[in-house]
Amino acid sequence: MRFLCLCLLWLVFATASASARHGEPMPEGVVAPSWNQLDAQQQTDLQPFADRWDRMPAPRRLHILQRYQRWQHLPPGKREAMREGLANYQRMSPEQRMKIRRSIHAVRALPPDQQRALRQQWHALTPEQRKAWLDAGGPGIAPPPM
Repeated sequence: MRFLCLCLLWLVFATASASARHGEPMPEGVVAPSWNQLDAQQQTDLQPFADRWDRMPAPRRLHILQRYQRWQHLPPGKREAMREGLANYQRMSPEQRMKIRRSIHAVRALPPDQQRALRQQWHALTPEQRKAWLDAGGPGIAPPPM
C-alpha cells in the first residue's frame, strides 16, 4: 500500500500543469488574491502558507488556489490516498526525494505526447516494476523496466 501511495504521489506531481511554474506571467485580467482577500475557510485550509502568502509570486498563489480547488472536489478516498502519499514522501530519505524530484522535472520537460506515453507505460507496470523504475532513476530519466 505504501508503494502505491508513493506512485500516486509521483503521478500527481508528474502530471501537474506546466502553466503554474514560477516565473511565468499572469494571464491578462487574472488577479492573485492577497491573504486578507481569501475567505475564512481558505485561510484555515491554507494556513501553512499564511506567513509567506503575500510575498509569493502571483502565479504561485494562483497555482496553490487551483490545486486547493481541485482538492475540494476530490472524493474522500482519493484525498486520503494523497495524504498517505505525502506522508510517505516526507518519510523518504533526502536521496530518495531528490531522485523523485529529478524524475518529475524530467517528465515535465517532455512534450505532452511523451508525458502521456510515459504515464501509459507506468500504468501498465506491476508495483514491483514501478519500484524498479523509480530505483533506476524514474520516468524521464531511466528507461522503463522490461
